[in-house]
Amino acid sequence: MATTAREMTTGGVLFDLDGVLVDSAAFHLRAYERVFADAGLPFPDVARTAIMDGKARSHVIDLAAPSAPSSVKRSLADAKPKALEDLLGDASDCSMPGATETVRALASAGVPLAVVTNSRAPQIWLRKIGVAIELQTVVTGEDTSSPKPSPEGYLLGAARLGLDPRSCLAIEDSYDGWRAARDAGMQVAVLSDQAPEWLDTGAELMRRLDASEVLRRLKRAAARQ
Repeated sequence: MATTAREMTTGGVLFDLDGVLVDSAAFHLRAYERVFADAGLPFPDVARTAIMDGKARSHVIDLAAPSAPSSVKRSLADAKPKALEDLLGDASDCSMPGATETVRALASAGVPLAVVTNSRAPQIWLRKIGVAIELQTVVTGEDTSSPKPSPEGYLLGAARLGLDPRSCLAIEDSYDGWRAARDAGMQVAVLSDQAPEWLDTGAELMRRLDASEVLRRLKRAAARQ
């Protein structure tokens, strides 16, 4: 009988969502712009930068409308997922290169999989790219008291998978996400064509999602346990 990836490793893979599994920044920006325009409010550049940095919805809204009453901020936050879902309904594909194939291949090999995201509505994206069923758990912004860079989400993801965080591989693309996974004790691969300025010299890049490459790094992470 062939040896499966699950038999060769004792760890799991935890993916960030935005910028790792889905190419989401432009969709998020357009959804925020639509919601703020509907409310008659401007959407400033500082909030656009926060979107590109992968900040949580509450943080983006605080930057965009710092003096708005809390009721207005809640209304903006509640309207954003629907605006995003409407935009995604018209899109043909929003997955990052290799994302869907990698998740499906790892799931077929028996590797425990999770998504850890600051997003409060990740299922919109996971359904769109067709991988929701392959994931054992999804940790959202609703599940934690503090967003990334807090390690809380990654620690919760590992706990839900029943795994030691040290045996897990996290795949991230932002500074906050890298810090969160690193501080959770995981091996971290940063998905990028070139090393960001904030990245430790000893950290590793992953230029494209690929199941065989992920498995190679996962086996190394599991060996640290």
